[in-house]
Amino acid sequence: MNDRLANAASSDVHPDCARAIRQLLQMKEPKREDFLALRTYGNDRYSAMGWEELQSYINEKTVIIVEQFENEQNIISALRWVARGLPVWHAIRKVKADYSVYGYKGQGNN
Repeated sequence: MNDRLANAASSDVHPDCARAIRQLLQMKEPKREDFLALRTYGNDRYSAMGWEELQSYINEKTVIIVEQFENEQNIISALRWVARGLPVWHAIRKVKADYSVYGYKGQGNN
């Protein structure tokens, strides 16, 4: 089992979220709707992580997340999805899909 699937199966992630991540990773070409359907199923260990804790997930592979978004909330959200087991580009697509529908959290779009 690779590290991503192990993360998605860890007890730190809700079992339904872990299952959804595994299903998404098995798709050849996930669509926008697939990313919008992906959810956390409640708060998990990563939901409460702020910028300080998530900085440990920034490395040569994930630094592109910081470059993709201007809004810190989107960066944090993408890093949380990486921590849950999504590959970087999947995490970026997830956050972009969510943003296109919901906008920024904390700006009256809750």
